[in-house]
Amino acid sequence: MNELAIIKQENIQSIVSVAPQSYLDNTSSREKCEAAGNAILAQIEQIGMTDELDMAAAQFIEKARRTVKKMNERRSPVTQLFDSIRKEFTALETAIDPTKAGTIAYRLQQLRNQYAARKHAEEEQRRRAELARQQAEAARLRLAQDIEDDFKRQLNAFIERSIAGLTAIDCAITLENFEASYKEISEYITSVPVEYFTAWRANIPVPTGITPEEMNVAEDTIARRLAPKFAEQYKFEVESSRLYILERLPSKKAALEEMAKASAEKTARIKAEMEHQQAAQAAEAEAERQRREAEEKAQSEMARQQAEMQSLFAVTAAENSYQPKVKVAKKINILNPEGVLAVLSMWFGKEGCNLSVDELSKMFKKQIAFCEKLAKEGTFICDESVEYVDDIKAK
Repeated sequence: MNELAIIKQENIQSIVSVAPQSYLDNTSSREKCEAAGNAILAQIEQIGMTDELDMAAAQFIEKARRTVKKMNERRSPVTQLFDSIRKEFTALETAIDPTKAGTIAYRLQQLRNQYAARKHAEEEQRRRAELARQQAEAARLRLAQDIEDDFKRQLNAFIERSIAGLTAIDCAITLENFEASYKEISEYITSVPVEYFTAWRANIPVPTGITPEEMNVAEDTIARRLAPKFAEQYKFEVESSRLYILERLPSKKAALEEMAKASAEKTARIKAEMEHQQAAQAAEAEAERQRREAEEKAQSEMARQQAEMQSLFAVTAAENSYQPKVKVAKKINILNPEGVLAVLSMWFGKEGCNLSVDELSKMFKKQIAFCEKLAKEGTFICDESVEYVDDIKAK
């Protein structure tokens, strides 16, 4: 099409010939109407409203209505033509506007939105699954460390009990039971019983998300891994204590024999020296034990921190793996009429309560008009924040 059908020569000529005169006529009508009205207003302001002036005002208002109608008839051909031209232009724009339903661009955008929503849901599901997997792995790592730490505590307590047993025998030695005590210490078992590790169970609660079966498997696995090292540690420490006691038994026997021949005073002194020596030995052993436990605790804490850092990095990577290329916004879907009340309640509590009565009245003009209609039928709102006033208009 070489030229728009709406832009015709006769249309242009019509606008050129009619528009100026219509504008002048309407301008003249407005001036005459305002002059007549101002004259009535001046009289009312000067002497106040009277029956005669009220009748004159009513006649003027009616004449003003007829004048407006006449002015509208004069300009309608021109404005209708302009409206027609504007409508044609906007129709061309609307035909390809992506925001207008039915256009190709709109339909394509809807298809893209649906595809993006599906891809987003798939990616969100994958991200949640990966995050759950990483969290479960982190929980298993923490559980393994907790089990290992508890096994270490149990082993240390077992070692302490065994060494305490040796120490008790040593402290109870007399000349009468020396040979029997010597034999008992010499034959003291310094290896862990075979059934100790097979029946090993951690004294910790089963974490949430871990089944008792998984707990048993973890305990058995860690027990098998730690058993050789722990057996070696037990044998080393208990055997060291046994040999330490055995090395000092000859001197202890000599001291006991000397005490048996010595005076009471010398006996007390020798006994005090022996007790002091035993206390010093016990303190040294306890210090060594505490040093070893502190070292093991530091190693366990380091291992725990490394496991947590690995889990944290893994979880962070899972959380950051999804880089959306879509704009995701939360849209409200009203499921039932009560949902509208919930929306209005939140809006009024956050924003509406800060607006003026005039602003709110404009927003809810339709609802206010509905309630005013009910008032004509005798149904009123009973609330201290609402009042009804008479709106009187002259006919």
